[in-house]
Amino acid sequence: MSGAPDERHRIRTAMDRILAGRPEHSNGALTIVALAVEAGVPATLSPSATST
Repeated sequence: MSGAPDERHRIRTAMDRILAGRPEHSNGALTIVALAVEAGVPATLSPSATST
């Protein structure tokens, strides 16, 4: 996964919030877009966007 360590941390904590049913910045949908919004990162930095 690319991105700075801080971005990776934000994505992981956003995943935890979404999976726990406690989103703070998104609608909590299990999508890349919601994860990116929840983490505050561009969708291109989310894990699925960079996997091959």
